[in-house]
Amino acid sequence: MVFRNKGGREKERFWWWGGERIEEVKEYKYLGYVMTKCGGEKEHIRERIRRARVAMGWIWSYGERKFKGDVKWKLKLFDSIVKGILFYGVEVWGYREWKEVEAVQEKYLKWILGLDRVTPGYIVREELKRNKLRVETGWRAGRFEEKLEKGKGGEIGMKCMVEKRKEEREKERCEWPRESLERGKYLWRGGMSELAMREWGENKWERLRERDIEVDEQERGEEARRSRSCKGYERVNGLPRYIWGCKRNEGKRLVRIARWRCGNEERGNRYWMSEEERKCRLCGRERETVEHLRSECDYVREKGERGVDVLNEDGRGIGWMKMIERLRKEREREREKE
Repeated sequence: MVFRNKGGREKERFWWWGGERIEEVKEYKYLGYVMTKCGGEKEHIRERIRRARVAMGWIWSYGERKFKGDVKWKLKLFDSIVKGILFYGVEVWGYREWKEVEAVQEKYLKWILGLDRVTPGYIVREELKRNKLRVETGWRAGRFEEKLEKGKGGEIGMKCMVEKRKEEREKERCEWPRESLERGKYLWRGGMSELAMREWGENKWERLRERDIEVDEQERGEEARRSRSCKGYERVNGLPRYIWGCKRNEGKRLVRIARWRCGNEERGNRYWMSEEERKCRLCGRERETVEHLRSECDYVREKGERGVDVLNEDGRGIGWMKMIERLRKEREREREKE
């Protein structure tokens, strides 16, 4: 097997076997893994994502028919089916955090909560307390290398790992960007070095996985607190009990609460819209935010109730949410008559 170097021009080469010329291709698939002429993983990742999206569409429609408001079962379907397809070959590419792979999970989470496409991924992961997929992919890659080091993965696998380690050391000597050192970056994120990993013993990868989970929780929590499109989310931190207590026939209730908590029902924080579009759909004066609707909107004061406690972990205030949605429809009909 021969791979070409990345970039640059190379002369055309001819390969012969038994008197016949062998075709040189850009990529080919072996045992389900897509190999390219430059030895990269991008094409394999694209293939996995394509297949995972097909399966994701099927399990989402199945979950809507069978489980509706039961988020636990919908997540189990994703973990058992979609992850199995998406993680094929993870031992090769698992140390690196792929944005395209993370986007698959975030899209599915938005589907099951009925959220808008523009909802930030860190918001929906914080709402469901889901870690990035990198936590599991890095752990799996590390466990596989540990297995090879113990001589349980075959001679060819061991030689491949040794060659890969040599390549990483060469990159380190040449002062390559740290992003190219995938294993080193994964260890560094958990506050570890190669030397420290040797001293940890048998449970080193489990401990490193726990550290990566802590880092991920801190990162998404900080992003949620600094969010521009969902500024009110800093008030709703905590375990979302309304999700886990929702019954299978309460899918509409689940979606309504999630949309309000994740900022989909307020336009005031949508910074990409014009100032006029961000105004309250009821009074048309100030920016439309939850705080404005709760305590400042004159139309809500005349037609409904103000000062209600909303955005709680247990779903309190759902009656107020329904009222606001009803008032918006009434206001829209009034404007049509005008």
